[in-house]
Amino acid sequence: MKGRHMLKEIDLDRPGSRDRLRGALHDGFFLVRNTVPESLLDEAYGFLRAFFALPAADKAACRIPGTNGQSGYTPPLVEHAEKGTVPDWKELFHWGAPLPPAHPLRRRFPDRYPDPYFPDHLVPGIGSALRELHTRTLHFQYDVVRTVADALGAHPDYFADMLEDGPVVNRATWYPPMDQAPSDRHVWAAEHQDFDLITALPRATAAGLEVLLDGEWLPVDAPRGYAVVNVGMVLDRLTNGLARAAVHRVVARPGGTEGRLSLVQFCHPAPWTTLTPLRIPGAEDRPLRFAPLTADELFQRTMYRINRLDAPPLASTPR
Repeated sequence: MKGRHMLKEIDLDRPGSRDRLRGALHDGFFLVRNTVPESLLDEAYGFLRAFFALPAADKAACRIPGTNGQSGYTPPLVEHAEKGTVPDWKELFHWGAPLPPAHPLRRRFPDRYPDPYFPDHLVPGIGSALRELHTRTLHFQYDVVRTVADALGAHPDYFADMLEDGPVVNRATWYPPMDQAPSDRHVWAAEHQDFDLITALPRATAAGLEVLLDGEWLPVDAPRGYAVVNVGMVLDRLTNGLARAAVHRVVARPGGTEGRLSLVQFCHPAPWTTLTPLRIPGAEDRPLRFAPLTADELFQRTMYRINRLDAPPLASTPR
């Protein structure tokens, strides 16, 4: 695939990868050899296929109110890309890892730390596989962010520190066949940018992911044994635009009749993190591009724009 060969492959253990990684961060998308076992991915995909094949009523019962869609099931036509004209044609399932009830982050930001929900009563065994996938993928992402920090002249633990106890969330997405979409205006996922630190995509069952580079939409594929890693808005802000939160979309091939299943993990910093630009060697004179925000303020602003914030209860009107 043309798009696959356009992406830089980064070997985290190879000497001299620092300069190559800085160039990849500017592109916003790159490939890293994945440390998540292929057998675990096979198992997780099998369970998720079974879940998304369930009747709509069974899946609807797996919605978790008050979580902004960050735990459990989300039906089609709910998420709306900021630049999209209609909602995306996709179904979602989210899960993460819980924090203890007394943890200060959970007390202060309860909607960011929902308990994970696993429909083992509908798909026996799914919970164990998805918990393990979360742990293994997060370990891989920590390896990536340590290498990114070093490439930017920061301490290797700089990004890992802000991810400690962060609301890292996994997303499984089922894109139904486009011949079932409500209209020809709908697409699987309209163009958007992720709003985390980095995102890892270890595999998808069909083509469709595209990234906008130099004004051209290029197809992106994760070869077996690799994961696609892309830059989110948080890293964009922390590097003052040196790393680019690339615009991407998911679109079905013309005439295609198949669906698509994908797994990603979004690495969000702890909500109380202040997104202050790094002092990057060689880029000290770049004008500041972004106003100061906390990680939670960026999250809330973006979630509102994509129609994912749960509406709070209406206050009663004084008489």
